[in-house]
Amino acid sequence: MEEPTAQKREGENTIFTVRDVASYLRLSEAKVYRMVKEGSFPSFRLGKSWRFRKDMIDEWTKKGTRPVTDDAG
Repeated sequence: MEEPTAQKREGENTIFTVRDVASYLRLSEAKVYRMVKEGSFPSFRLGKSWRFRKDMIDEWTKKGTRPVTDDAG
């Protein structure tokens, strides 16, 4: 799998491209674009391109994660 090409400057947040975030979350780029269009994904426009802050993506995934419960018992 390719390493994300996200750029990071010292003291700043990591910024992902669509390709980076798709690789990071193991989604297709088309799925990322659909989620952005639906407004369900933290993103911003930079010119004509979409960009994503890694810290916001991580927070978004934490909020969407449900605890695992053991129903056997």
